[in-house]
Amino acid sequence: MRRGRTTYSDLSAALPTLSDKVLSDRLTRLTSAGVIERHRTPGWPPRVRYTLTSQGRALEPVVRSMWEWGAARREDLNESADPLESL
Repeated sequence: MRRGRTTYSDLSAALPTLSDKVLSDRLTRLTSAGVIERHRTPGWPPRVRYTLTSQGRALEPVVRSMWEWGAARREDLNESADPLESL
């Protein structure tokens, strides 16, 4: 979504383990929180695209830090013979 407008289908394909119900719920919540905007194009079939708001873009450093922490943690767990040992 950082690259501009994204469709529900694009998000669903990028997050294959997320059910449609959960994805739909998260998009609704993020829209309500002002993190993303929902743009509906009139016509048939209806087209909906999502974009980050300025508030959503401001969260990028936080999300990036969490992503990096998770990636490092995953590497730590892979190096350990006993996953509980690193806790």
